[in-house]
Amino acid sequence: MSEPTNSGRRTAVTGRCEHCEWEALAASYSEMVEMYNSHLREEHPKAWLRA
Repeated sequence: MSEPTNSGRRTAVTGRCEHCEWEALAASYSEMVEMYNSHLREEHPKAWLRA
């Protein structure tokens, strides 16, 4: 996950997966963590278990 970016008035958090080309944009860090963990569980379960 990367640092929050400021796009106009709102702050966004970007994230990407080191195991594939998945990328996401979230309104908060906690939302991004939830999205990333869901992605890992569904697409990379062995990596999720190690994290």
